[in-house]
Amino acid sequence: MRFSYNFLQSFFRKKLPPPEELADKLMMHFFEVEEIEKLRGDTVIDIDVLPSRAADCFSHIGIAREISAITGMKYEKPQIRLKEGRREISDLINVTVKAACLRYTLRAVEGVKVKSSPPYIQKILKSCGIKPINNIVDITNYVMLETGQPLHAFDGEKIEGGKIVVRFAKKREKIVTLDEKRYELNDNIMVIADELSPLGIAGIKGGIVPEVDKSTNIVLLEAGNFDSKTIRKASQHLKLRTDASLRFEHGVPVEFTKEAVGRAVSLITSIAGGKALKGEVDYCQEKRKMKEVTFKAEEVRDILGVEISLKEIERILRSLEFKTKRNGNFFHIEVPYFRTDVSLKEDVIEEVGRIYGYANIKPVVPKAEITSQEESLSLKMESACRKLLCSIGFTETYNYSFINDKVASVFEYENLIEMEKPVSLEYKYLRPSLLPGLIDNIRKNEKNFEDIKIFEIGKVFSSLEDEKEKKKISGISSPADFYDLKGRINAFLEKILVPNVSYSPAPKDSFLDPYCSAEIFSGDDVIGVIGEIPPRVRKEMDIKKRTVFFEIDFAKIILLAKSVKTYDPISRFPFMTRDLAVLVPRKTTYKEVLREVKNAGGVLLRKTELFDVYEGESIPEGKKNFAFRLFFQAKNKTLSSEEANKLQEKIIKALDDKSEWKVRK
Repeated sequence: MRFSYNFLQSFFRKKLPPPEELADKLMMHFFEVEEIEKLRGDTVIDIDVLPSRAADCFSHIGIAREISAITGMKYEKPQIRLKEGRREISDLINVTVKAACLRYTLRAVEGVKVKSSPPYIQKILKSCGIKPINNIVDITNYVMLETGQPLHAFDGEKIEGGKIVVRFAKKREKIVTLDEKRYELNDNIMVIADELSPLGIAGIKGGIVPEVDKSTNIVLLEAGNFDSKTIRKASQHLKLRTDASLRFEHGVPVEFTKEAVGRAVSLITSIAGGKALKGEVDYCQEKRKMKEVTFKAEEVRDILGVEISLKEIERILRSLEFKTKRNGNFFHIEVPYFRTDVSLKEDVIEEVGRIYGYANIKPVVPKAEITSQEESLSLKMESACRKLLCSIGFTETYNYSFINDKVASVFEYENLIEMEKPVSLEYKYLRPSLLPGLIDNIRKNEKNFEDIKIFEIGKVFSSLEDEKEKKKISGISSPADFYDLKGRINAFLEKILVPNVSYSPAPKDSFLDPYCSAEIFSGDDVIGVIGEIPPRVRKEMDIKKRTVFFEIDFAKIILLAKSVKTYDPISRFPFMTRDLAVLVPRKTTYKEVLREVKNAGGVLLRKTELFDVYEGESIPEGKKNFAFRLFFQAKNKTLSSEEANKLQEKIIKALDDKSEWKVRK
């Protein structure tokens, strides 16, 4: 924003520092100076005023106040001298405020002579980028530059019905502004109107009808305080931005209206002649309470990191016109009305530091012990799982955490958590499994890819108290068979050191194919499930190819990762292998048989593989056959055939001792 050096000098009796030096001081304590421009007889300082300081520093008085606080030079506000006649303003005009107007102040001057304004006013206006018009209009702009409060002047004899109404415009109501442009208004735009039509667009631009010209005898001077959002929206809608709208958009303190109108009337009566009508119209929606802040001197040191004397703190605050009372080390501050950016003690202390000078605060290297952050096992394990799944042919995917009614019905989900305010019906419930998202990925991609293997690590949700939120590792393969995916999962679990992995048929109530699914165990603990998506589900979800799915409880993986791992060196002696087939009742699980085999085999039974499960011809009714391959190995010698046979016989005896079990020979 452009500020005239000569105008700033008018507030000081002492000579200001040269423009370049003044600019340096402002940059060290205030805001950035973007440019210094030399003009004939003046210098313009272009200051980048931040929006938070627009209320007090979109004015020359505001900048003068800052200069005074920074340099210690005393500044003086212009005196207001009013010459009032006997005629009451209420005899001339009546004001009604209906719209979003916080304050509206109006005064009148009669007997004015409209002509060119004095050269000093014209020079100031030109320096600040405003074209001079006549003494009345120029004074309103001059006072706006001085105080920050936009003003507008009407010809008092052009107001129809002697009434001014502050209201919202009617739909399609039209106005021609001072620059002779026509605008169509709507009911969100505020206007200043008389009995018949709008006189001006409130807070933005005046209309041409009540324009002040050489024939004007009575001038009405208004200073309004309008809602900033309303002005901003109107300005954007009309694509009309003015010096007035710029200030109103950023917010102008309501206290400015009375002061600015008084100053303008004082200048008009001294420059354009005439007398002010007695009294004023001053509508104020609500008087603002002064903000108060209390803090201790020690807090200045703690926040700024420097010891500033009590007297210096007091001097700085008073130079900024903060009313200050001190009781020992306690400061009680009353924030001036024009500092709308200050409300907390930290704001006040920041002002102390700013004027004291940040350059005077010596930087100190903080003393603190640097400790290494504890590594998150969960994040580490999650990263490891991602890498391992990618290494066995899977690609990671990310899906939304929501499902709809159709998905809930297809998978027969229960205990769902319903969103109170869902974004749409597609996102009605929190997902109880990662499967729906992965199935949808398959549906969208199987037309373009022959082989799809994807996985996701994410949270699932349930209304059950002990299962409200869990993290799962899930994957899906299409087209694939059960044993291919099982082999990949075995490799994955082996690499993340999950011990004693085994499989057992999944419960009948599982949504997976009952003839091609299994629970995944680590020891006696169920850690997941694997199985083929049944044809019914594939049909309803529009999946063409056979698809196999797995899901593993991530929390259980973490617990297994926390357990102590012991190093078992690889034996340099060879394996001895033997095959074993056992008939068991159909309801007997692989896990039960495996437990007996391992117990009987002892430490020399290093590994057991189930390579066949058979039911059918040559197998008695109600029975099934498990075929195992047994691997015997010692750590200190090569086992003989006799030793391997004895171990096998021991296992056979243990199995035969179980009722309804029989080893096939």
